Amino acid sequence: MRISIALFLAGAAAMPAVHAAPAASELSWLAGDWRQCRDGEVVEERWLGPRGDILLGASLSTSGDGKASWEHLRIARDGDAWVYWASPQGRTPVPFRLVESAAGRAVFANPERAFPNRISYWRDGADLLARIEGTVQERAVAHEWRYSPGTAADCR
Repeated sequence: MRISIALFLAGAAAMPAVHAAPAASELSWLAGDWRQCRDGEVVEERWLGPRGDILLGASLSTSGDGKASWEHLRIARDGDAWVYWASPQGRTPVPFRLVESAAGRAVFANPERAFPNRISYWRDGADLLARIEGTVQERAVAHEWRYSPGTAADCR
């Protein structure tokens, strides 16, 4: 019995602590045109790819009073990991490493940031959900979007 436990512990210690990054094709559920139309606000996100080891994204939001914000996005392989790069309003891209993945779900994190420090995407049927979370003035803050397939042209 002790030998079995010792062999198990030796084998467990030899296993890598981080799971291998999924193949690019396993992130294909993110690709497409996505939109959320709510209370005069339109949020549109588009993902291209994956091709090679990259997905490219863009986000464009307009508020009810017509103010716009935008963001360049990319998910690219970096060695054995996937990294989500966010560049709001064209600022220097900020990296978030893939920390969790499953069929139709991906979570990226950057613990060095206060907000956001975590970005999640997952599918719920035909919809794509996105969530950012972190800390603002020592308080937990989160924002979530439910995108339907389509573009802003589909909003009324």
